[in-house]
Amino acid sequence: IIANIIGGRQNMKIKTFIISAITLFISLYLIIGYHSLKHIDKNRIDVSKYITLVDEVSENKVQVNWKYVVSIIAVENKNKIKNISDDKIKNTANLFIEKSDNGYKLNSLDNVLNKLNFTDKEKERVNDYIDQLKYFGLTPYRLKEDSKYTKFIEEIKDEAIKNYKEYKILPSITIAQAILESSWGESDLAQIYNNLFGIKADSSWKGEYVTLETFEFYDTKIEDKFRVYSNKNQSIKDHAKFLVDNQRYKKYGVFEAKTYIEQAYALQNAGYSTAEDNSGQKRYAKDLIELIRQYNLQLIDSEIKISD
Repeated sequence: IIANIIGGRQNMKIKTFIISAITLFISLYLIIGYHSLKHIDKNRIDVSKYITLVDEVSENKVQVNWKYVVSIIAVENKNKIKNISDDKIKNTANLFIEKSDNGYKLNSLDNVLNKLNFTDKEKERVNDYIDQLKYFGLTPYRLKEDSKYTKFIEEIKDEAIKNYKEYKILPSITIAQAILESSWGESDLAQIYNNLFGIKADSSWKGEYVTLETFEFYDTKIEDKFRVYSNKNQSIKDHAKFLVDNQRYKKYGVFEAKTYIEQAYALQNAGYSTAEDNSGQKRYAKDLIELIRQYNLQLIDSEIKISD
């Protein structure tokens, strides 16, 4: 069009130059646009906000995957994900929750994308974004594939999932308790005696035990007996059995909890730990919740709910 406008007033070289320049500009625009959509903009994701709001929607229902939510919103907004409203995040999270005869069930990602009438290309981009977020979270440097934190989680993840299927202790809770009680498997009790949870050898325990120093309440040091296991998987299984065999955990609703926040407070209220902060407030549930969020452990809960 431009070449025709300038027709007889300009020579062919100028026409060719203008057409080439316009073509180059359009090509660069398309390339830049493509690359700006190809990779999710991690620097603009308010991770803490997404986790908090998605977990708020999930609480006492089923655990929604915050990475699914942010990936959908990124596709819908052409990767412009800064300053997304709370309502937008909550509404997207709610798409994953459906009422069922037994309360609530978790909708699959495919079902949600179909609800939103996403094209095949948009669906592909959502899944690409999710893959890009695999080792991303509140502390990305600790979530790297080869970090000692990720390796420890992967080491006990499968057994934690088995425990959930048999005893209804959420994997996020099992793994967080193991992290907290064993200092990432590095405590003497964990390394030498395979006791990941600091479970004591009370009168009901007929197996081997060891006597070690421990802290009771905030700063009182005592000696106590702890169970000894032949391997870590045995410790994980006994942890769940220990909870089931103690009626107080049923009384406080530990096994009825649908999400990790509810189960963490149920454990604390049932007296699993006497840990207190320096102001005398119980801190166990808060410690578990912080760990779960920091290492995306709640997403394991979401995985098993989809597969149920």
